[in-house]
Amino acid sequence: MPWNTDLEKGTPAYDLATSQSRVIRSVAGPGSGKTFAIKRRIARLLEQGTNPRKILAISFTRTASQDLAKEIAGLGIPGADEIETCTLHSHALTMIRKRDILERTLRYPRMVIDHEMKPALRDLTNEKYGNIDEKEKLLNGYLAFWAENQTDEPGRKTEIQVDFERQIVAWLKYHEGILVGEVIPIAVTYLLQNPGSPEIGKYETILVDEYQDLNRSEQEYIRIISRDCKVIIVGDDDQSIYGFKFAFPEGIKRIEELYGEFKDIPFAVCRRCPQIVTKMADSLIHYNSNRTLSNLLPYEKNATGDVSILQWSTLKDEVEGLAAIIDSEIKAQNVSAGDVLILTPRKKIGYKLRDKLLSMELPVKTHFREAVIKNDNVRRAYSLINLMIYPMDKISLRFLLGFKSGDFRQKQYLALQEKAAREGISIRDLLNSILAGTIKLKGVSTILSEYRKIVLDLVNLKQFYLENMNDSIFDFFAKTPDDEEEYYEINGIYIAALKTIGTMSKEDGEEILLENLKKAYSIMKEKIALPDMPENEDQIKIMTLHSSKGLSAKMVIITSMIDQLMPFIHPKVPEGKKAAVLEEQRRLFYVGITRCKSSENNYPGKLIISSFIRIHNYDAGPLNINCPGRFREVYASQFLAELGPEAPKTVFIR
Repeated sequence: MPWNTDLEKGTPAYDLATSQSRVIRSVAGPGSGKTFAIKRRIARLLEQGTNPRKILAISFTRTASQDLAKEIAGLGIPGADEIETCTLHSHALTMIRKRDILERTLRYPRMVIDHEMKPALRDLTNEKYGNIDEKEKLLNGYLAFWAENQTDEPGRKTEIQVDFERQIVAWLKYHEGILVGEVIPIAVTYLLQNPGSPEIGKYETILVDEYQDLNRSEQEYIRIISRDCKVIIVGDDDQSIYGFKFAFPEGIKRIEELYGEFKDIPFAVCRRCPQIVTKMADSLIHYNSNRTLSNLLPYEKNATGDVSILQWSTLKDEVEGLAAIIDSEIKAQNVSAGDVLILTPRKKIGYKLRDKLLSMELPVKTHFREAVIKNDNVRRAYSLINLMIYPMDKISLRFLLGFKSGDFRQKQYLALQEKAAREGISIRDLLNSILAGTIKLKGVSTILSEYRKIVLDLVNLKQFYLENMNDSIFDFFAKTPDDEEEYYEINGIYIAALKTIGTMSKEDGEEILLENLKKAYSIMKEKIALPDMPENEDQIKIMTLHSSKGLSAKMVIITSMIDQLMPFIHPKVPEGKKAAVLEEQRRLFYVGITRCKSSENNYPGKLIISSFIRIHNYDAGPLNINCPGRFREVYASQFLAELGPEAPKTVFIR
């Protein structure tokens, strides 16, 4: 199919496909057809003879990158499958691995996730760093410094910050790990010091999607590798919701500072949403200041849409009422289970809905990406499996040796570390030698007892896997009631990764089975460490608002929109930053409601926004809502009043 088939001249898609400008900025509202336009531009380039290996398409998530790759390959144009499509993180990691950058700086590409840094903060004993909370602030400051690209701003660090960063990097070097937030800065530092690198100017065209979700360091990485090539930057500061990951939506407004003259091609017509939803979203986002896209416009051929704003007496009533509505819609065959997307401000509310829907025998799955491993027992399970797969993994061993200890047995671990250095062996080899009686070391009895448990568990865990290779390896672990929810989440991630391997049998042999486990676990770890989107399965999807980015559904339900949860501004947020946090929370709600999709001559699109007026103390506590009595009165989110005249009146259901 020629690149310009059914492409109308004068439309944003046509302009993006044909523009000869070196730099294009396309501020694209939700569901406005940017992917369609990107595909047409790539098709034109290929048809005109551009080397496909000279085209780089960057997406924010792995799933989005894979989807874009499939869309491009589906163009049916020779060479389309040779275009490089990837996430920015994977591109940078591939580059620094190829150039042996990590090895030359004694760094290793073993990603360290949040809970694995807990013992590191205990191992850094300098009293000047303060208590654990203050050390965590120093660690966040270290990551923020790089993410916000402050390296060209001298004087930003205190003496304590500089010393802390030296020590945390030394810890990571010794334990052979790297923080996710360090990958891009390491790559940027290498490129700035090596302007003759073949990675700079390698491409003729670079397309970047979801630019508003990138931090300053990531945006700088793109600028450096682009050199003089053509750059198409697609994003929308109205959809920037990752402030906690240091996203820098201001970068969209600073394109001229970074690249010079550019062409602006806005995508303002929302082709995804029902017309009412689009008008409500436009009204809502206009309460934010200093925006780039002026208006979000409805697509005249889309259905009007079906929008309900409901209020219930209690959270329990809300859960039961919404479940009944979903059940009714599915039984009436208005939607299938896979057409339903439930968004919630808190995971625990999502779990309540999931359990209710499961009791009604409806297919449902939760997808909570944020901090999936918070429970100690699940953390130990994660690290133990990792140590079984990678027996010399120092980070997993360090966490396990300190498990269930307030200071992670810091003094005993330091004694092991010093002894291992004197003997010229690893800590694990030292522990094995102590158990065998060939080396003696006093004062480490507690940590040695913990290691004995680890060794025994590793033997039993391996045996369990070899006998149950097609089931979840996490089934090996005993579960307390407090563990259930997190085990459910991590089980789902692991099973999805396992499916990519295919069915296994004992006939495959132990070596192959263990190699397959390594592959599945590697996929799972990446999904935990980096953002991703759920697979397109015929199940009701439940997730937080943050997790919904990039998704759409015929029926979208946003639950528990009460002021105590949405907007949520943490009490520790400084007064001067509260306005910015409020605007990001509004953007989060904006992203949520624009997940609802409609289409010509099809299901009109159904959006339900739900709240309640009272919460029981046993529900309030887990949600961190103060409830001094048996019940507390709550209020519908202030954002509901900003949805404009198109929004229907709230209906109270008794």
